[in-house]
Amino acid sequence: MPRHGATCGASAPPNKATALPDHQDPAASGWREVTRGPGLVRLALTLSCVSLHAMDVFVIATILPSVVADIQGVAFYAWPSALYIVASIMGAASGGILGQNLGLRRALTIAASVYLLGALICASAPHMAVFLAGRTAQGLGGGLMVSLAYTMTRQLFPESLRPRVFALMSVIWGVGALVGPIMAGVFAQLGFWRGVYWLTVPVFLIILALARRALPTSAAAATASKLPWERLLLLGAAVLCVTVSGQTEHPGLRLALLLSAVIGIAGMLWLDHVADNPLLPSRPASLRRIVGTAYWVFFLMSFSFAPLGIFLPLLAQRLHDVPPAMAGYVSAAMSLGWSAAAFAVAGAPPPLQRILMITGPLCLLAGIVGQSIFVISGPIWALVAVVFLTGLGVGQCHAHITNRTMNSARRGEEALTAGAIPTMQSLGIAFGAATAGLLANIAGLSGGITVATLTAVTDWIYGFALIPASLTLLVSLRLVWLMRRNPNPTRS
Repeated sequence: MPRHGATCGASAPPNKATALPDHQDPAASGWREVTRGPGLVRLALTLSCVSLHAMDVFVIATILPSVVADIQGVAFYAWPSALYIVASIMGAASGGILGQNLGLRRALTIAASVYLLGALICASAPHMAVFLAGRTAQGLGGGLMVSLAYTMTRQLFPESLRPRVFALMSVIWGVGALVGPIMAGVFAQLGFWRGVYWLTVPVFLIILALARRALPTSAAAATASKLPWERLLLLGAAVLCVTVSGQTEHPGLRLALLLSAVIGIAGMLWLDHVADNPLLPSRPASLRRIVGTAYWVFFLMSFSFAPLGIFLPLLAQRLHDVPPAMAGYVSAAMSLGWSAAAFAVAGAPPPLQRILMITGPLCLLAGIVGQSIFVISGPIWALVAVVFLTGLGVGQCHAHITNRTMNSARRGEEALTAGAIPTMQSLGIAFGAATAGLLANIAGLSGGITVATLTAVTDWIYGFALIPASLTLLVSLRLVWLMRRNPNPTRS
């Protein structure tokens, strides 16, 4: 992703006080280098953008019972999360082009303002329809901020430091998994669930203050591209089909929605390929290029673990008598493993990075196999251990694949390449969640939660998860082969 001398679509050079690094400094490789000089402010800005999105994922599930009880929206219980996911994927997909058109500071200001607007709507919502509108705005702003955070990492940090920045991003997710439910539970217990959304105001002010210090003032691009709303809406409709498929109990309708989603995404990719203002880099699904192959790794990896995280809390409660307050932390063990591994291997040299890109998917596959063994019979500590192993697999390779993806961007596509990474991850999660619902219904879960049905669910869910996990390993081997064949990232 780092392009020599390139900035994110700005037509004017950054001022000298905040000049962005556009080359790799071999000496800048330690943790202290990440925060040296302006690095601390830049890091704080990047992590603040990710933190809002990360906390939201873990907070909404905790406060949602209080929300629907207060504003009478139980019939739409699944929609606050669903609409957020759909809008966040649309936001992430448009982050690259928005950053190119407006420059990072203006784009980030817009993204944070949209998220704040959504939070304020949610905080003051008198009924569910208004709350859903707020959640949609939040998702759009959250997706934009995460996409811009990846772009900022490319521009604000030299190549040698980026794996450490991505490791700290993963720590934010781990902190969100631990702190989010507790914080949201306190507000819900106090009968003030709206306070969660009012907390967005000080975070918004912090982001604006950090952006003024960390990001240069950039003029709008001389040839600004219009946002391709037709492709964004097609992508949103496809993701909505995926999400709705997870809410219906009819297997035929669910399968039809999933097929419609696949067709919709394929259509969006084709339209984007022939467009003059693409949302994605060229050939984003090509297994002949490093970028396209890495995108497949991101998608398949998320597709692998997403179905498991949905059912682990339920399985822990019903099959192992884990208290409801602690059940969520069984699946949170994956976030902790992800963070621990990313932190431990952030400074790995290039030869070790290529090894980690293979051992990571191997650990992911081994973790899923281990979960299938211990999820029913236990013991619970062994189940938590293999969930942690699953996270270790993702964490040891994710940052390095991300960094290599950025380094391999074609000239002029740097921002698009970086911004599309969270889009691919979110698509994998969305398809994984929908597939989990389909398989659960096939297993008979809609007929009632019993030990027998939960056992059947585990057979279907874990049996299926082995497919994308195995494909992740194969595609990772392909990625490493391409990297050896193309040692010059800018020509891959």
